[in-house]
Amino acid sequence: MNLPSKLQSTVAFAWMLWWGAAVPLSAQTDIPPYGPVFLQDEVATVVITMDPDSAEAMLFGDVDYASSNSFPATIGYQSAVLDTLIDTVAVRLRGNTSLTAPKKSFKVDLNAFIPGQKFADLEKLNLNANQNDPSILRAALSWHILRQMGLTGSRTSMVKLMLNDEYMGVYVNTEHMDEEFVEEYYDKDGGNFYKCLWPADLQYVGPYPDEYKFEVNGRRAYELKTNTEEDDYTDLATFIDVLNNTPDADFKCAIEEVFNVADFLKVMALDVISGNWDGYTGNKNNFYLYHNPQTGLFDYIPYDLDNTWGIDWVNGDWEARNPYDWATESRPLYDRLMEVPEYRDWYTHYLSEVMIVHAHPDSVSAFLDPRMEMLSPHVAADTYYPLSFGFGFEDFESATSEAAGGHVEYGINTWLINRSYALYNQLDETGSVLIAHELEDNAPVLDSLRVRAIVDGGGDDLEVTCWVDPGNGPQPFVMYDDGEHGDRQAGDGTWGIKVPIQWNWTTVDYQVQATSSAGLERWLPCEPVTATVGVSPSDLVVNELMSSNANNVSDAFGEFDDWVELFNAGSAPIELGGKYLTDNLSVPNKYALPDGTLAPGDWAFYWADNDPEQGPYHAPFTLSSTGDEIALFEWNATEEVWVLLDFFAFGLSEQDASLGRYPDGADYWVWFATPTANSTNNYAIILDGGAVVEREARVMGPNPSLACVQWSGEPESGALYDAQGRLRRSFGRSNGFCRDGLESGVYVLTLADGSRWRWVLVD
Repeated sequence: MNLPSKLQSTVAFAWMLWWGAAVPLSAQTDIPPYGPVFLQDEVATVVITMDPDSAEAMLFGDVDYASSNSFPATIGYQSAVLDTLIDTVAVRLRGNTSLTAPKKSFKVDLNAFIPGQKFADLEKLNLNANQNDPSILRAALSWHILRQMGLTGSRTSMVKLMLNDEYMGVYVNTEHMDEEFVEEYYDKDGGNFYKCLWPADLQYVGPYPDEYKFEVNGRRAYELKTNTEEDDYTDLATFIDVLNNTPDADFKCAIEEVFNVADFLKVMALDVISGNWDGYTGNKNNFYLYHNPQTGLFDYIPYDLDNTWGIDWVNGDWEARNPYDWATESRPLYDRLMEVPEYRDWYTHYLSEVMIVHAHPDSVSAFLDPRMEMLSPHVAADTYYPLSFGFGFEDFESATSEAAGGHVEYGINTWLINRSYALYNQLDETGSVLIAHELEDNAPVLDSLRVRAIVDGGGDDLEVTCWVDPGNGPQPFVMYDDGEHGDRQAGDGTWGIKVPIQWNWTTVDYQVQATSSAGLERWLPCEPVTATVGVSPSDLVVNELMSSNANNVSDAFGEFDDWVELFNAGSAPIELGGKYLTDNLSVPNKYALPDGTLAPGDWAFYWADNDPEQGPYHAPFTLSSTGDEIALFEWNATEEVWVLLDFFAFGLSEQDASLGRYPDGADYWVWFATPTANSTNNYAIILDGGAVVEREARVMGPNPSLACVQWSGEPESGALYDAQGRLRRSFGRSNGFCRDGLESGVYVLTLADGSRWRWVLVD
């Protein structure tokens, strides 16, 4: 990149001053690879074919209709790594002010007409014209930097679009933010996901959740995109209440219990460096909030990042604006964080680090230069490119270094240099920082409590300790960032530890302490967290379940659904009220058991069909036949904690086979050839690599008449292995064998014909 020599030396000096042992910015999200739909080294071709009258109506008809109604089409995606055609998709216009532009943007909905239809795990594609940007690359550059920072951000790629054989020009293929996006980026995807548009300023409007469902221009300012049937805004109302109404003395501890402060400050750092005035702080617009079940915190996710890097429609003088006065008017989230000295230091640290690592001119040029070269012939042939703002091909060629007039006040690189120079003179002088955030655990758990936290010492050496108190005093457990202690990757800033659960632990309090070699100390959170661990002994247990019911037993509606059976293994009646079933340990209260009493030795039966409207015995979840978990919880109102009564995780299920305890209430889980819904469990079947072997096996017991196991059919030779895989018995061709000294336990019988039988020996 060729820069004026004075600016080169000034910026280089600033970077030298700021440079330390910068560590990668980290967050507890999964950053997926770009994959075949978002190629970084090729301009793929997207081909949309639709009825000519539909195309005419979409391109030249009423834009309100064309943006709110979908047109049937087929879509093809052609590249060196993927060539596919998808029939029966929906296409409509997308955008806001760009709807009337000559070069339209499009949304492709793959499952609008065929439920469940996807393309490379995507349900929607956004084809953005970005006609206000002569480089077409500003938004893609911002998304790229967000991903480098370890933050949630859309994948992008450059494509050329054909519509009914007409070349529509170059587009930015941008990953759509929806429930599929949440599943892709987060370990747990059950949280509320809000799309926040103008005037989403996060101001307090009242204590009632429904008050935040207010509409502007026919849509909600805070639009819930997941869990829409529940439509419960309690979490958002709580967050906004804490943000606005917590006294200053309590604010830091309170806000960190509901919001991911550090990652928001990282996004703000990029906003300041890129000059993004169209997000929360400037236009109270264009962001998402995701209530992450894994951390219990709201995450801030920006989008629509094309009004950046020197594009200015509002004459805001963004290149010189003070980063500590970035909000144009009252914005409680930004304003209150800037009032906390520690957070201001974090913010300054992130501004410096983003400049040094991710928005360094060499890094920006490494992204822009090959893409400019790759796009050049396709932009030259794009007849729609000049129509909106009169950009010529020469404007594209000089877009990284030259202004284009009007709203394009800077070339991208020139903007970066000017912004860097201003920041060098504006940033606070700060010393060492110690940032600890995003605490999370895997409670409720059975064997070990995994605790993670992200800790950044700004280059200083760190010691991170998890203090665990099971009730008799806190015990220290050293945490590591080596990829081997429940943390993520070695050296990524995420620290972790797996604390073994002792047999008598049911709840523990824990807190993370971080100290740096600079003498700083931070505790996360302010007060210890209570976690449910281990299984509290209970006579009420999950006794049998079925996750692939095709022909076994149907409900009152004639549907063959998943089911779960409970059993009272004790000698006294058990009240079922106040107990819950769930398929997700992090959400204990998914299904409240109907009130009732279960007698000793009796069973209770529930459908796991996600059809709660069918009655009180229908749970709002299903069980996956590819593997899932089922847990039984009780709410302890006195101590205000969840108590885990029972838990079972299982793998791939065979159709019409059930898993259950043998005998009822025992510790051994086996497969049943004939499921026994709501009745006593009988003998087990045996699986052969996941397939049911059509043979009968008996469970061996202490009665002499059951001291041998037999099978029908031709005699076979075989071998017997215990649960640890050790050979315990081998024999020649026969139709059975006897126990002869084998202790109780689970065994696998392998016969010469290839069948494998799993069975239980009971004393």
